[in-house]
Amino acid sequence: MSSTGQEVASVNLKTNEPTELKAADLYTWIIWQYPRKLKQGLCGAVRPPLVGHGWYPAEIIQARKTILVHGEVFKPFETPSEAADWLSSLSSHSGKTARDSEQL
Repeated sequence: MSSTGQEVASVNLKTNEPTELKAADLYTWIIWQYPRKLKQGLCGAVRPPLVGHGWYPAEIIQARKTILVHGEVFKPFETPSEAADWLSSLSSHSGKTARDSEQL
């Protein structure tokens, strides 16, 4: 049986779907300062405060005041721009946000 989660810098991330968190849950994490618009919010990236750790794609849903962190990626991206590009391309292919997509 495979695990469907992992703990990264005191935050439990799902590895089979996006993890919905409040901004306060990511208090010690680095949040990319240049998010892009998505249909239902902003497309960005977050990184734990761990030396050498990569960036996770993240959707900022302003209406719900939550952040969807995509811990299900094969591995974190080297730059926040790459993480946001992954999320943008996923959203543009499906016409939905990654959260709404059934296949990631």
